[in-house]
Amino acid sequence: LRLAISEHQQRFWGLPYDPDTEVLVTMGATEALAGALLGMLNTGDEVIVFEPLFDTYAACIALAGAVLVPVTLRPNEAGRWEFDPDQLRSAVTTRTRMILLNSPHNPAGTVFTRDELQLVADIAIDHDLIVVSDEVYEHLTFDGAVHIPMATLPGMRERTVTISSGGKSFNTTGWKIGWACAPPPLLNAVRM
Repeated sequence: LRLAISEHQQRFWGLPYDPDTEVLVTMGATEALAGALLGMLNTGDEVIVFEPLFDTYAACIALAGAVLVPVTLRPNEAGRWEFDPDQLRSAVTTRTRMILLNSPHNPAGTVFTRDELQLVADIAIDHDLIVVSDEVYEHLTFDGAVHIPMATLPGMRERTVTISSGGKSFNTTGWKIGWACAPPPLLNAVRM
């Protein structure tokens, strides 16, 4: 399964991951999310999260003793949910440790554009932040939207934990097969 996940990441996104050291199979994407948040956050750390948000995010952040810092998605005139770049920039403090990204977004349905993702990447690089990228809806895009994995942006593979599962794409949510892909230092923290 780790080899199949590695081949998937390469085939669809051009992302090479060593199946033995950079792929972790989990009991659904929720376990991967919990592992990433609990394994990398300390009491008082801040996590920037786009809201509305999947309820597991808030629970795991709180369980880690960290602080959720929301950046609100709002519908524009065309009905596409987007964030204010200035609000994202101002959300970063000296205690910010991580940005938790979900694209395609649940529940708003937004697929972040390359420009939006590049802004997140620039902020992560400038402030030495980790990005946990929940990409469980990676193959479910509509109306010409294109999913761009965060780890494909320059300088982001080494600071991104990509989380996904077979549940959404294959309509097998009850099978609880999820995974995390990341360089060994980050993936080892998820395993903790």
